[in-house]
Amino acid sequence: PNKVGIIGLLQSFADLLKLVIKFKNFYFQSRSYVGLFGVLLLIVLVVVYSFIYGSYYSVSYSSLSALWFLAASSISSYSLLCAGWGSYNSYSFLSSVRCAFGSVSFEACFMCVVIFCALCCCGYNLIDFYHSYWCSWLLFPLIYGLFLVCVLCETNRTPFDYGEAESELVS
Repeated sequence: PNKVGIIGLLQSFADLLKLVIKFKNFYFQSRSYVGLFGVLLLIVLVVVYSFIYGSYYSVSYSSLSALWFLAASSISSYSLLCAGWGSYNSYSFLSSVRCAFGSVSFEACFMCVVIFCALCCCGYNLIDFYHSYWCSWLLFPLIYGLFLVCVLCETNRTPFDYGEAESELVS
């Protein structure tokens, strides 16, 4: 199939638009509101992440931004379950349950890494991570490898992809 954008860089965005805009008969498929709620919850999570990372330069500066980050990342499994259950297809529901259980199991390791970094920096503020110099030079290069593995596991990316052929499943 043809790729969207230069070298297919916009393919995931086009698949998202296809899922959101696809025609659904709401009276016949009563669970499709739940599926739309799951997609809406994912979009809200992206907005929450942008507020957390951009809060240093705004009025909503929080001293507990690492904990807000952990709370926002723990909601992603609910959006997967809602999107799969609301799709009115048993195979997509089983796939969403599998992905949600996988993301919950990897979230425990991910949360341990973030809390360990916060304890070493003596604060739950993401800005404290930047200002602690001994952590930046000694500890963070070692933790970065573990953090990268946790992020790749939770987002189901290339070495740890459980959602096989996701662009073909959207079609």
